[in-house]
Amino acid sequence: MPVTDILVYGSARDTRTPDRAEVRLQVSKWGRDWESIHQSVTAAAGSLMDAIKELEAKKPQALVSHSIAQISQKSWTDDIGAAYSESVEVTAVFSDFHTMSQWIFAQPTETVNIQGITWALSPSAQSELAIALTVEAMRNARRKAETFAASAGLDIIGIQTLADPGLMNTTDTGTRQPVAVTREATRHGTPSSGGIDITPTPIETEIRIEAHFLADLAANDAALFPRRRSLTSP
Repeated sequence: MPVTDILVYGSARDTRTPDRAEVRLQVSKWGRDWESIHQSVTAAAGSLMDAIKELEAKKPQALVSHSIAQISQKSWTDDIGAAYSESVEVTAVFSDFHTMSQWIFAQPTETVNIQGITWALSPSAQSELAIALTVEAMRNARRKAETFAASAGLDIIGIQTLADPGLMNTTDTGTRQPVAVTREATRHGTPSSGGIDITPTPIETEIRIEAHFLADLAANDAALFPRRRSLTSP
């Protein structure tokens, strides 16, 4: 006997405190003498990396990883003459937020600025969350299909296809306050980053799945109303 195809979308959502914080720092300097700028940035970047290594040695569990993300060198000409800038982007990923808050506020100098923090979940937490949300989304889809089928006098007899669009992270990923050297900045000194909020931003994650369920007439009605239909639920 032909069966009815019921298309439904299941969803599940989770909000939790992050367990990772990516701190972005920038070592930057501008001026008229290229050689002195390069030496200053190189020395400051070296000191910053030494501070990271020292932290790793003292509290190895607090720092997950670190890297030099980008190195930039620029030159331009203004009303006074030639000007130069150099910057190095450094990231450090923390799992211990208390240690992070103590460490990052000891780093800013005339050359080193904190650019911002991105809050996130660790890979293991993401994997566990993906499994839990997928199961809940499937249950949600099943409940919708059963409700829809019942209203049409049908019983769910199986599932035909299941599509998983994946996790959708809808959280605010943090505040970024970039430092950009411009002609205007050269007249007022190197700009510095503003205050950084170290309060973790809750991570909100949602998953949606698309499911095609198969339904047939309820046992009491099957003999009286044989038919084939296709039903869709939001």
